[in-house]
Amino acid sequence: MIENYILKKDFVRTALGNIHYFYNDSFAEKATVVFLHGLSANHTTWLETAEILHHNGFNFLALDLRGHGMSDKSSVKEFYQIKTFAEDLGLVLAKENISKFFLVGYSFGGVVALDYVLNQKNLPRGMVLISANHNNPLKYTRLTFLSPVLYVLANIFAFLFLWQKRKKYDYYSPGSARGYWSSVWLGLKTMPISINLWMLSQMHLLNFKDRISAIGIPTMVLCSRKDPFVSTIEIKEIAAALPGAEIVFSNNQSHFIATQAHDEMTEKILHFLKKYENCDI
Repeated sequence: MIENYILKKDFVRTALGNIHYFYNDSFAEKATVVFLHGLSANHTTWLETAEILHHNGFNFLALDLRGHGMSDKSSVKEFYQIKTFAEDLGLVLAKENISKFFLVGYSFGGVVALDYVLNQKNLPRGMVLISANHNNPLKYTRLTFLSPVLYVLANIFAFLFLWQKRKKYDYYSPGSARGYWSSVWLGLKTMPISINLWMLSQMHLLNFKDRISAIGIPTMVLCSRKDPFVSTIEIKEIAAALPGAEIVFSNNQSHFIATQAHDEMTEKILHFLKKYENCDI
């Protein structure tokens, strides 16, 4: 008999502020599926998925990434480097003593997942990347020359918006975004604009192209054929570089698979988990 589903919450103290996370650990001998949301979202992106995984015997953990949800929103640019997000994840896993886990990263969360796997010692049994880049996306367009300009502008505007402080930020509602600008608008209500811009500027520095071949764990890359931020060229590059990577295309024709194709996404994640849950890394 499956236990009642209860979502617990906790936080880990870091030198750069508190990181909050939400979890269910009903199954002592089963793996934990660790979720990383995208820019301007939070753990609620995964709540429906969490219940389905629970009914299939998997534990669940989802962070509110730094700058999001209930986690620290300090107005310090240096706190929002990709490596810092990955280090936050490592601290959460250590606090919960989690060693048997799968890692799922959506969009910016996928970037954090890649950094974690490339630089941390406690490796997952498998990884799912959803609508995630492994390189500066402008390198796959004819707009590469704009990359340094956009980086500077993002940081200038971030500085101009440092005055923006609120006592409370709204939570992102999964599935409510119906496109890029809808997502942007929701994002402006869930986190400080300066943090949003600092995180976007990190994409200019993104470069895992020459390193991901070192990833030796099972990986599923879930993506759209018409993602405006992850080109088919990049998808083929990831497939060629990642040993044994499984590329799975979503029926959803956008970047927002986690929120607009939730049922399909969860089904594919569950299939991946069952395929590899008893494999050793």
